[in-house]
Amino acid sequence: MSFRSWLREPLVHFLAAGAALFLIADWIWPAPEAGRVITVGDEQLLDHLQARAQLYDQAGFAELLANMSADERAQLVRDAAVSEALYREGQALGLAEADPLVKQRVIQQMRLMLMEEQAADVELSESDVRSYYGANTARYAEGARVSFTHVFLSKERRAAAAEGAARTALADLRRNAVPFSDASRYGDRFLYQLNYAEAATREIAGQFGDDFTLALFALEPGEAWQGPLESAHGWHVIGLRAKEEPRVPPFEEIAGRVAEDALAEARSARAIAAIDSLMEKYEIRDEAGGQ
Repeated sequence: MSFRSWLREPLVHFLAAGAALFLIADWIWPAPEAGRVITVGDEQLLDHLQARAQLYDQAGFAELLANMSADERAQLVRDAAVSEALYREGQALGLAEADPLVKQRVIQQMRLMLMEEQAADVELSESDVRSYYGANTARYAEGARVSFTHVFLSKERRAAAAEGAARTALADLRRNAVPFSDASRYGDRFLYQLNYAEAATREIAGQFGDDFTLALFALEPGEAWQGPLESAHGWHVIGLRAKEEPRVPPFEEIAGRVAEDALAEARSARAIAAIDSLMEKYEIRDEAGGQ
């Protein structure tokens, strides 16, 4: 059969037309590439629901998904697919690398994963916790504290006569053996409290001033009224009930707190070691100074 005769065959015409249609269809509707396929199942929908709500509730969202109508599910599938498509397109454009917030989020998640993986099985004995306490006693040191009451004589109300009034009040309180519990019956109204229990230096200095605080801690507790001491507000006759010197609480008193701190430090050390191990896989180069 000649070539011209072959070209006149109906079967050849049919095959040629089929091939042309196939090429045209492939050009108009190309087969999806592997990276262009988005498969959405229940797992993806649950992840999408939780990410959208910024709430982790696997059981609750699973129930919500199971009770959705066909239209609601179709819309959710569409939403999840849109999110995945946008994420992929963003990755292709390098937006994840370009956006410092996204990069920082990934770094935080990796750090958290390493911490959780390495710290899950960390256990400390009582001996370990006691050793930690011995090496970190300064961390648990407590400052001096005082418990006192006072009778206040206001500078604003009495001006220059406030000091004299305070000295007179001190003499009267001593002479009449007025108990500390009756302090509210004497003097002027004070801006803060009249009674302080185990107050730290920072609290007292914040309300009375540094000079008053130093003078107060120089006193010794007793049943007699003392002073008067001057503050930024006026003059104060002091009933000092108790004073605690700076100290480090014994281990037995704060064992629970020490155990928590020791465990946190052990977990942190594990995480740092994991990061060091991870970095052994990488070669670090400084463009300015070489390796």
